[in-house]
Amino acid sequence: MNEPLMWRDRWTIWLWAFLLFMNFSFALAIWAAFDTRSAFIDFLLTLLLTIYLSIKTPLRISVEDGWLYIGKAKIELKYIGSADALGKEAMALARTREANPNAYLALRFWVPRGVKIEIKDLRDYTPYWLISTNKADEIVKKIKN
Repeated sequence: MNEPLMWRDRWTIWLWAFLLFMNFSFALAIWAAFDTRSAFIDFLLTLLLTIYLSIKTPLRISVEDGWLYIGKAKIELKYIGSADALGKEAMALARTREANPNAYLALRFWVPRGVKIEIKDLRDYTPYWLISTNKADEIVKKIKN
């Protein structure tokens, strides 16, 4: 039996910096309109919300027991044709101009790279899965094993 692997692409530092700046800006606006206590409560609540979102939004990807799990979706490995790692430019094209409306997309805007997984199940109208991940090479290697 193969050992299960799990990948998650966490938020980047620029996304954290932007969101903390926005939280601080909003608290500053509250402080200017009301008082320090209201601004502190606002900043604390938006900070807690930001931390919660940083835990919940990264895409969970795992390969275990002959199945590929992408978030809440799953597919048996026997129905996977090819799997290709996509660089930044190829992923940008695949998620925009070259996108197929029938494809399954599991995208995160802060992850510039990904993997394209062709589906070979005749009963499924989904031609491929397009997944955002910085660990594309590892995932492709694990799928092909």
